[in-house]
Amino acid sequence: MTAVVTAYDIPEIRARMTEWTRDPGLDGAGNWYRFFVGPRPEDSAGEPAFPPLDDVGATIADTLRAQIPAAELFYVSANLTDLASHAATTLADYRLHPEDLPAPVGLMVYEHPPVTQTANALHNDVSLVSWGPGRGGLWVQTWGTIPDPLPTAVDVGRKLARLPRDHALSQMRKAAALNPPLPALDNKPASHDDAVDQAAKHLLATFTSNTERAPIPPSFSPPHGYQWCGLTPMTFTDMKGWPSALTEGTSAATIDAQLALQRTILTTWLLMGQTLVRSERIAAPRAARRRIERYDPALNQGIRLVDLRRARTTPADRHSDAFGQGTREYHHSWIVRGHWRNQYYRSRDDHRPIWIADHLAGPEDKPLIGGERVHVLRR
Repeated sequence: MTAVVTAYDIPEIRARMTEWTRDPGLDGAGNWYRFFVGPRPEDSAGEPAFPPLDDVGATIADTLRAQIPAAELFYVSANLTDLASHAATTLADYRLHPEDLPAPVGLMVYEHPPVTQTANALHNDVSLVSWGPGRGGLWVQTWGTIPDPLPTAVDVGRKLARLPRDHALSQMRKAAALNPPLPALDNKPASHDDAVDQAAKHLLATFTSNTERAPIPPSFSPPHGYQWCGLTPMTFTDMKGWPSALTEGTSAATIDAQLALQRTILTTWLLMGQTLVRSERIAAPRAARRRIERYDPALNQGIRLVDLRRARTTPADRHSDAFGQGTREYHHSWIVRGHWRNQYYRSRDDHRPIWIADHLAGPEDKPLIGGERVHVLRR
């Protein structure tokens, strides 16, 4: 089982990712994206972020090489992760503004994955998000931890990488000629060995074209411990039809999960700019700082830990003394469920969604509608 990542781990994670983006060898990001993404993947067709003559894999690798070292680091607590996941379900289409971002370039780790069903055979559910300027606006990239023990695909891929490339290609072409079925529940082999053999043959067939254009990365999955899951180019324009993405799957469940994830990321950014969230700056442990400094002393090692403030009894934009001062006299108090409110900002001549958290409304000395005993989840 993959260990839980804490806020203090993030600077060292970023240092390992930086090293990977700068590595010109076979295990570096440049060769990894040549192998797995290539110059023109099918799911980039029609994507305005990549002109027809652009090398998509090389462009992503070059972008990460510039962004990861410069990223401001964030750790999102479990409480805030849960709230963002919940609030995202009711967030309407929204026009993203540059000032909505907590930093122009960032790397954000959730205490636990905010959305399920974003995992595949190579990685766990998405728990890390990186972003920065890209062609057309903002590029948001998602990452998932690599399971422990290693998936069969990674194990087979590493074994193939140790073979002479011509020999590996020969084995792959033979497997592709057999057209092996995709491993699934309805064709599950009887034994574990047969299952591994079926997965290996499918992997051989799947990555034939990849191996023809680039050497197999020795680690197969990035050595820093996170698998790249996809790229979403977000534009600072009206988000009708948003979001779009370069994803690994095309099933309805995968599309729904990607949409939920991207809305949750946007919701997290919006919540981080509100008073219901507190931000605390912390530093990596001394031993980690020394290891990072030996690699690159210029890397920023500060982390912003973001969490929910203690629950209020009234929303942030309304003081409890305001109740009862109007012409209406309230005889009860009541619970207002969390919801979005469109707040107008004169500085940008536009509205911005503001999350109004669950709160107790009405006079505090009046009985609560529905009875006096209420179970409240404190954040």
